[in-house]
Formats: sequence, structure tokens, C-alpha cells
Amino acid sequence: MVYYSVTGTVSALATHIAEGAADAGAQVRLRSVHDQNSPTGDAEDATLDDLDWADVIALGTPARFGNVASPLKGFLDSTSPLALHGRLADKLVTGFTSASLPNGGQEATLLALYQTMCHWGSVIVPTGYTHPSLRKIGGNPYGLSVTGRENGTLSGHEAEAARFVGHRLVTLAARRSLEPVTAES
Repeated sequence: MVYYSVTGTVSALATHIAEGAADAGAQVRLRSVHDQNSPTGDAEDATLDDLDWADVIALGTPARFGNVASPLKGFLDSTSPLALHGRLADKLVTGFTSASLPNGGQEATLLALYQTMCHWGSVIVPTGYTHPSLRKIGGNPYGLSVTGRENGTLSGHEAEAARFVGHRLVTLAARRSLEPVTAES
């Protein structure tokens, strides 16, 4: 999980996504991108090695005018050495975000985030409406998103949805590695 957070909402989502992934049996690295506006928290700084190491990746950002926050975007822009050598191709990836208003650009932010993942050749895992908690939080089908609070806390349904997303990523990765491949033309 790699994220950028200012108010703590995206950080809280990342923590719960990591818990869900760990509950599904994954080894998890929780990493953050920092700048002068973000609290350092307990997460270590994200590196390219973290992305290279991971089988699944969740990327989180606050919505910034319907776009990825510049500190995370700068980190993503630095991934060319991995992307150009196919090191991020075929990895399962998803995005998560928050905004201060219900219509604060969360869907646009997730779609903007996914543009990078398309260039990587990754497999995007949208949330759809695959769990009841996603509907309860007023989510969208593109990825996990919440309306943030000033203190960065999450509701019980938001935390449940985040844990589900982490669990789902790991479960899909495990299923993907075990299933025989069939194709029709």
C-alpha cells in the first residue's frame, strides 16, 4: 500500500486495506509519500523497491481538483525504470481516495490514477459494488472512496469497506495464480 495523506483519512484507509490484505494471508508493506503538508506517521517512505516487491498494489491519494495529489503523482512519475522493464506489468492494482465533499472529484481522481496503471500494464481491480459496505458508504464502482472528515476518522462501514478491498486484492491474486488458463476465440 502506497499513499499520500494530509488529514489522515487516506492514511486510515491504507491501514485498513493493509489489515484486510494481512487477514487474507499477505505480507504487507504500508508505505507513504511525504511532503511538508503531510504528517510523517508510522509508515516508512515509499520506494520503487516496494512496488517491485509487491504482487498487488493499492495506491491512495486525496482528491485534488479531481486529480492525483502532486506528491503521489511525483512518486508515480519516478516509476519509469520499473515500468520500462515490465516490472509493474500484470500486477493487480487498485486505487483509493477521499475528498472533503461527497462530490469532490473522487471518481475523476481514481480514473486519473488508473492512467498510470494502464501505462504500467497492470491489471486494474475496481471495487464495483462487490460488497455491501461499498454501497453503505455511498461508494462508486471505480475504487474505494470516502468523504473525509477533518479529524481523519473513518466510520465503521468505511473501515469495513477498506478491509474488504485489501482482502479482495489478495484473494484475487491467489486465485489468479492457481487457476488454469483457458481461452476461446
